[in-house]
Amino acid sequence: MLNVIIFIIMLPFLGGAIYALYESQEGNFHEITKGEAYRSAQLTGDELRQCIKDYHIKSILNLRGRMPDERWYKEELQVSEEAAVRHYDLTLSAYSELSVENARTLTELFKTAPRPILIHCQAGADRSGLVAAMWKVLVDKESKTEAGKQLSILYGHLPLGPPSAMDRFFDKWFPEEMAAVK
Repeated sequence: MLNVIIFIIMLPFLGGAIYALYESQEGNFHEITKGEAYRSAQLTGDELRQCIKDYHIKSILNLRGRMPDERWYKEELQVSEEAAVRHYDLTLSAYSELSVENARTLTELFKTAPRPILIHCQAGADRSGLVAAMWKVLVDKESKTEAGKQLSILYGHLPLGPPSAMDRFFDKWFPEEMAAVK
């Protein structure tokens, strides 16, 4: 009987883990704002080429930071250059709250980066989720409650352990301190 109870309690977590694994294998690609912004996990060069073509991507925001010695980074820069897509790097940690400086940088990029923009991190769940939620508030003028849905298991984010830093930042973030984005 105890095994059945434990299984029932663990079932949602197991389902969430399986879904997160599936999403990570599929690139965890999702629309933030149709025709304006998309989010994903790290894409291969071929996946990125297809994404640029299918969604007319004009800029990429890499939340993993500059990593010039990494194969994925070199490939991403090459694909961006071939497609004449603007490429931006911002180093965020999925385990630390954003700095005020990084929040301001994001706000500025939301204003100036050519659209549609593809925002990605490694898994497309934590950092991309936070930045997507910030986009929804600043650009789409959604409530924080509604925008906060970008930080959910549906995108592979669990508000547990170190990645909960994304939720803590978003909860105490005051978007009014950031300049309005059009």
